[in-house]
Amino acid sequence: MRPPLLLPLVALVCAVTGVGVAPSTVAAAPARSASSPASVRPTAVVVSPDPAHDLYVGTGGLVVPGSRWRDSESARSDTASCVDCQWRVSVLCTKAEAAAGKCRGIDIGCPVGTVAVRIWLLRPGQAWEVVGRACQGDTPPVTLVDVGSRVRDRAEAALPPLHAAVQPAGGALVRLPALFRTGQPARGITGANLSVLGLDVRLTARVRWHWAYGDGADEWTSQPGGAWPVTTVSHAYTRAGAFRASVQAVWRGEFTVEGLGPFAVPGAPLAQDAVVTLVVRPAHAHLVG
Repeated sequence: MRPPLLLPLVALVCAVTGVGVAPSTVAAAPARSASSPASVRPTAVVVSPDPAHDLYVGTGGLVVPGSRWRDSESARSDTASCVDCQWRVSVLCTKAEAAAGKCRGIDIGCPVGTVAVRIWLLRPGQAWEVVGRACQGDTPPVTLVDVGSRVRDRAEAALPPLHAAVQPAGGALVRLPALFRTGQPARGITGANLSVLGLDVRLTARVRWHWAYGDGADEWTSQPGGAWPVTTVSHAYTRAGAFRASVQAVWRGEFTVEGLGPFAVPGAPLAQDAVVTLVVRPAHAHLVG
């Protein structure tokens, strides 16, 4: 169940009035299992243990949509990029400050259903600081680590299928090149539109292929190969026999989220594997004419 936004705080729509309240203790993040698809640092988003001051606290790089941010874009980018930081989302004006008349006439243009907040950041080895103002809705904020983990899952599903093939399909001849292909685009994935945790995400991924031809020879290539007359991926066998050639497509991806980034897709490069078999026959010379 998603933690509710504390109702006494929702009605407070105020701006920064000066020095902030003392920072709350950040809850420990749950451990991520070793079998997680993305080998990334654990993250947490929790309702503040000090609700008189904070709405949410957490770790893992805070992602705030541009439409909700009210300060510089560089500060928004820094807030998302700092996955080693702790962060806090606190109301711009506490109940006590409102009662003292410190919030009159303050408006940062937050839409109905949201509350004006301060964004705090605690960088390693530094003190808490206010890095910006934003409008917080009634759902918990999202971290870059959580976005990255889900982008990795979506990226695996978005990879073009690997359709390895060889020509001539009926068999090659000794010392004459066989032509190999992957059936994948050389450009990889460019700007694929994803929706992750309700945020706009764009995925880009580059690919290289590793061919092992089954006779001890192998090579890396940035070309997908093709059927004749495309000869960018070819191999000539020096002996006859049946060979099992294998190819691995290795993808390295990056993404932007709400215009922030690019950030690397976490974890090891994504990989696809395929095998093609071919028979290589001896070539015989015949005099004609």
